[in-house]
Amino acid sequence: MRRITLKSRGMISVAAVAAALALAFGPSWGPMTGLGSGAAFAEEGGGQATGKGNKGGQGKGSQGAQTGQGSNAEKGQGQGGPSADSDAKGPQAGNPSGSAGGKPVWSKEGIPEVELGRLNVARSPSHVLQRAYDEALASVSPDMVKFYNLTLDQMVEQLSLNFDNTTYIDSPLQNLALLKDTLDGTSALSTMGVTNTTAVLEAVFLGVASDKTVPISTETVIAVTTILGTPVTGAAAEKLAADAEAIRIALLAGHG
Repeated sequence: MRRITLKSRGMISVAAVAAALALAFGPSWGPMTGLGSGAAFAEEGGGQATGKGNKGGQGKGSQGAQTGQGSNAEKGQGQGGPSADSDAKGPQAGNPSGSAGGKPVWSKEGIPEVELGRLNVARSPSHVLQRAYDEALASVSPDMVKFYNLTLDQMVEQLSLNFDNTTYIDSPLQNLALLKDTLDGTSALSTMGVTNTTAVLEAVFLGVASDKTVPISTETVIAVTTILGTPVTGAAAEKLAADAEAIRIALLAGHG
């Protein structure tokens, strides 16, 4: 029993000396024993201690992945996920439409829940709308100029009673591109001899672009113009909806 007591005291003395050396020489004493801070990193990470002092400890556990490889963890070598300044990769990375998960800017504000039918093509990319706009302008003929110079009531009469002899742009996408162009109060058609107001032109563009069997409401106007980038709301939206609806009904009657 006495020998065991002496051995225990010897162990205590060794531990005390080791502690004193560590205090005196700091972390540099670690490599002398093979039990430097690397062992601590490995133990915390549930990995394998390599006995390399400050750079030791290649943790294999989830915690080890977060701390990385000893002091090199400061260099981001752990597997805790991409850093804040890393380049995003994925199907929506770098989407020019906006930063909200690749969604366009207008989606942050939202639009009325309304059936748009083929008016949904207003969501087309800007270069697609631009191409449709260029094609529409290139197709304008003298007969079209005459039609676009009619009053709204005359347009309704022509479309409903003389549909087969009426010439106008009938592509939904081209009409929406022309509508987008007029929302600032001007129209490129004015350079081609069209002298009508933009209010009438907006009505015919929206009415022709719409499905013949889907009514145009105030919410329709708000949704489409918001998508196009220039929201029309309030009384102006109500007026445009009523006029465009008259064009839609005339087309339904004339086309059959």
